[in-house]
Amino acid sequence: DKFAPSNTGIREQFIGRTDKKVKTFVLYGDITGEFHPDGRPVRRDWAKRYNGKAFIVYGHTPVPEARFINNTVNIDTGAVFGGKLTALSYPEMTTISVPSSMPYIAEKFTIYDI
Repeated sequence: DKFAPSNTGIREQFIGRTDKKVKTFVLYGDITGEFHPDGRPVRRDWAKRYNGKAFIVYGHTPVPEARFINNTVNIDTGAVFGGKLTALSYPEMTTISVPSSMPYIAEKFTIYDI
């Protein structure tokens, strides 16, 4: 089994590659070219469509709780925005979080329908 930590996620076919398309994806995520009012890029929910064998650990899109979906986990629980700092224990596949001391900014968090 492969384990692939990544800044914003990665498609399985990108693992091991270093071309510009891959660098853009791992730095910024699956961006649409649009921006939120605060300047953050709008990102597609790439993990919802992921079907690779490599287990991907990523962040850069703050969520209220660690999000396990389709052999991926988003552990960015928004410490900088008043959420939590979350770590993944591997291979146990459990998370541990500590609360942030920063003020909570709800609009910085992404809420998914799944």
